[in-house]
Amino acid sequence: MNKMLIVQITVILSIVGAYFFIDFNEVYKSIKGDVQYSIQDSNCDLKKGPCEVTVKDGTKFELEIFPKHIPLMENIKFRVKSSNDKLDDLNINIYSTNMLMGYFNLKFENLGNGLYETKGTLPTCPVGNMEWNADIDIDKMSERIGARFQFKTTR
Repeated sequence: MNKMLIVQITVILSIVGAYFFIDFNEVYKSIKGDVQYSIQDSNCDLKKGPCEVTVKDGTKFELEIFPKHIPLMENIKFRVKSSNDKLDDLNINIYSTNMLMGYFNLKFENLGNGLYETKGTLPTCPVGNMEWNADIDIDKMSERIGARFQFKTTR
């Protein structure tokens, strides 16, 4: 075999290998950088009512959780009202900030008119008094922005 054929085969195998072994979506996200979060007002309590966050591009998100006492190990409904009614693939990522309790990525259903809903269950913890973040991310062509909501649960 000549050297040129060996080089061509090596290049083709490298491209095919990269296709199967590299997560290009993660590479693209790393190029855009970390998400720039806008955080809810610290005086807002999701157990008392909805909280609102306006992200960097002017999109408003208002999160409300049902039932209000935010139970553990029961179905919880997360409802978002947004000033943008055409958000595709809108998700909420929920995770505890004071103990590793796992990550919960829930996909919203677009109900129309800027209203989105999803359901999920948060795990219980023997320690109690868990603090949670609920992040909604928007991927733009040049950046990643998002709204961060914070709440607490008790046992």
